[in-house]
Parts: sequence; structure tokens; C-alpha cells
Amino acid sequence: MATNVKEFLESYALYETFDPHTLAWWKSDWPEAVNVPCRSCGDTRSHRLWPTKVAGFTLDSGVYMIHGTCEQCGNNGVMFWVEYNQREGWMRKAGQLPAAGGAARRVLEPAVSQ
Repeated sequence: MATNVKEFLESYALYETFDPHTLAWWKSDWPEAVNVPCRSCGDTRSHRLWPTKVAGFTLDSGVYMIHGTCEQCGNNGVMFWVEYNQREGWMRKAGQLPAAGGAARRVLEPAVSQ
């Protein structure tokens, strides 16, 4: 279980709620970097983060898009979409590229007519 927002971004699966009961301190202070797999390098690397609030449902809830650039190769390596509720003290990933934790990518086979 994650103990801070950095660990949450690095390790939680989609829609898994991060609720450490200590988010009263969280005031949109995202970590400066996370260690996640880079789509270009193929290895786990440090990514510098740039968060952008994309929706605010109320003053204390909404969605952030967080873009990360690999510090090794300089390419766009990761994106997170995080839903949060400050009043209730939780957040969860609504999306992530590339997928977290080695999630399998579903490959669709072309239809074959007979």
C-alpha cells in the first residue's frame, strides 16, 4: 500500500482508491518526478512531471492530467489521469499510459470471412 502520492502514481492500478487518511495535507502538490517504465527506453526511469487540472467538479474534487517526460531520453514517457476528492480524502487513477503493472494489451484479430 502506498504511503504518499508518488508511490500511488508509481504502483496503483486503475480505479484502485488511494485513501491513506492523511490527504488533508494534499493541496495539489504532485511529486516532481516518478519512477515508471518509459515507452521509448523500455526501462523504468525517472520522469519529470507536469500536472494540469482538466476538470473541477467542485472546489475540492476534480481530475488532473499529469504528463511525464523521461529524464534519460527526453521523450514523453507517461501520462496519468487522476480523479480526486479532497473533502473525502481519496484519489484514484482514471487512466494511465503506458498501462501500470504490466497490464496486458488486448490485441484484436482481424475478422476473417469464410
